[in-house]
Amino acid sequence: MGEDRDRFRRRAATGAALALAFAATWIALSLTDDRPGWLTVWAPEAAAVGRPLEVRVRLGGSIEATEINCTLHRANSERKGWGFLSSSGPSRPAAGGETHVFLFDVPEREDTAYAFALVFLSPTGSWGQATRAATAKYIPVVGATEAPSSALQRTRVYRYPTPAEEVRRRSKARPAGPRKGPSAWIHPALAALLLAGAALCVANGVRERAAGLPPGGAGERAAWLALAAVMAAGAVFELAGIAGRFASWARQMAEARGVYELRRPVQKGLMAAAAAASLGLFLLFMRSVRRPGPHRALWWTGIGVAAYTAVSFVSVVSFHAVDVARSLAWHGLSPVDAVRGAGAAVAFSGTLASLLGKARRRAT
Repeated sequence: MGEDRDRFRRRAATGAALALAFAATWIALSLTDDRPGWLTVWAPEAAAVGRPLEVRVRLGGSIEATEINCTLHRANSERKGWGFLSSSGPSRPAAGGETHVFLFDVPEREDTAYAFALVFLSPTGSWGQATRAATAKYIPVVGATEAPSSALQRTRVYRYPTPAEEVRRRSKARPAGPRKGPSAWIHPALAALLLAGAALCVANGVRERAAGLPPGGAGERAAWLALAAVMAAGAVFELAGIAGRFASWARQMAEARGVYELRRPVQKGLMAAAAAASLGLFLLFMRSVRRPGPHRALWWTGIGVAAYTAVSFVSVVSFHAVDVARSLAWHGLSPVDAVRGAGAAVAFSGTLASLLGKARRRAT
């Protein structure tokens, strides 16, 4: 009875720690999102060429007396190639708590797939003196023959740099020179480490078969071979650059299905789950280190492979915090790639330790 109670307490504590890691990661990522809270924007679900478009903006109560302006801009199917599309008229006086309605004519422009509103505040009404700026989410532009709903719905807004903020950013930027980032040797080095680990996993599986399959030996051999397959697949991904193409394909699919704007909560959920899983892997690793017996090396290898896979998956998910971490580099090595390499190294060490241990036991 006492052992059952202790086991329950340990599991409850582990579950609470994983939930706390998930929540803390979610909150930290939300804080880095930097969404403007000084305005709320409503817009229709689509814009039709040749038809009026209404955008409604409500300012927060803390906004001082100023002037507000709203312009409509365009983007191509890749959400690039930005350009001016239409104006709603000159700037107008504004103050906190007010709601403003802006009407646009949507002209036909070449290579225009999306439209988005740019809202800014300025004491003089000019963009050069803007103190705050934000953009609304992209809405698709359809032909004049289509009739999208004109009903307004609350839309996401994103912080946009003012001219003064852009000047400060450029002044803090490093002088022009060779761009620093992850070195080209990272992926081949990881691929070599993973392939070596996969070969050792196969060797461990073969030796399990040669040992005559003791109790549980069939399951352990299957585990070694499964880990070998995962590590070999990881090496292929590293060398072929499949991860980048997969991310691009997923982005295009999300845009085609109209769920691109939902990517951020999904990304945060995936990254928070990965953080909780990483904590769970760490706890399992600490437990396996203290666990006696020949299966400890198998645990090490499995945890290393899982850590490498989880961090690699998170690195594919484009999020501001991850992008910043990937842009940092020390001698060409980013923190994300360092963690991925650590996972691969732990997996390789586990396979090597298992193989050497079996050789020593056979010699004795």
